[in-house]
Formats: sequence, structure tokens, C-alpha cells
Amino acid sequence: MYQNDRTGPGNIKKFSISSNGGGGGGGGSVDMSAGIVDYSYYESVLTNSISATATIIETGNGEGAAKKGVLDTLPIRGGEKAEIEIEDAQKNKLQLNVDFHVNRVRDADPGTQQDLYYIDFASKEYFQNEQTRVTERYEGKISENVSKIVEDVLGSTLVENDTTTYDLNFYGNSKKPFYMCTWLASRSVPDGAGGGGG
Repeated sequence: MYQNDRTGPGNIKKFSISSNGGGGGGGGSVDMSAGIVDYSYYESVLTNSISATATIIETGNGEGAAKKGVLDTLPIRGGEKAEIEIEDAQKNKLQLNVDFHVNRVRDADPGTQQDLYYIDFASKEYFQNEQTRVTERYEGKISENVSKIVEDVLGSTLVENDTTTYDLNFYGNSKKPFYMCTWLASRSVPDGAGGGGG
């Protein structure tokens, strides 16, 4: 049971979170789109991953002591997969191409009539970056090795990078994948650049 005070040009068509199955909850998934009062999507060249934040207001289910919100009944603790579909003002579905998971729930403020809280989401690659390390030795073009790190270590297919000119041999030294990609970017020269020109 949600109340929806959302205004603006966009329309959230689907906003469901699937339980990981732990915590003694009922499992399954729940569509929370009607309870979203604000949704912010963050993408920047200054960060290695994409994130989002949803502000939720819900009235909960049940009465009295039995009243429970989604945080407890699903439950939501972190890592749960989210399915988000958004339309713009012209009814065009926005293609985000991001596999979002719950990063954390914060500032939960339970009230007598409704609960207010924020859910932060992060891409699958963000979690993979925290759990894996680059350990191999790499040779050849930097752009090719960045693709190998993103695909083989992070397990992602979201690779778009420019071809680089020079080769670089290096060890991963058990660094995080995003750290290595940023480190390699600072040593890269795009193919066709720096060749004399005028």
C-alpha cells in the first residue's frame, strides 16, 4: 500500500525489487513504483560506476503491531536486484542498460501513518569491483587489456573504449578492476593522436 505524491515529466512504469531469499521474509518481489516520491539517476565521467537513489514513502501492510513495511516483509538488506522501467513525457521508454542492485537502505524514518526511507542502488559492476582483484600479467595495447579486465574480471559486457596507440606490459598486483582501468587511462594515447600532426 503506497501513496504517490510524485510529480514531474517522467513516469515510473515499473520499480520492483526481488528478494535474495534470506532474512526470514516471504521472498519474491514487490513493485514499489507507487511509493516513489523522488528518483535520481547518477552517471558521470568522474565516477567508475552508475548509481541511483529512490525516496520511498509507504503506509505498510497490516494493522497495529502486525503492520510491516517492505523493508521487513521482503526483506531488503542489500544486494537485491531491481527492475526499473521509466517513460519520458512523450511515452518513450528510457533505455538505461544498467543492472541495478540495492546498495543500502538509509535514513529510515518510521512514522505512525507512513515510513520514509531512501534506497541507494549501484550497478552490478560496482559490486563486482569490490569483490574481485586483477592478478594477471597483461601485454599489448592498453585498450585491449582494459576490455579484458572489464569482461574477464568484472564479468561485464558493457565495454566501449577507444583504440589506443602504444603497448604497455603490467601486472595487476591484486588491485581493484576500476582502479586498474583508471590507472591505464592515464597512460593511454588514442589511436592516431600524438603522431606529429600540424
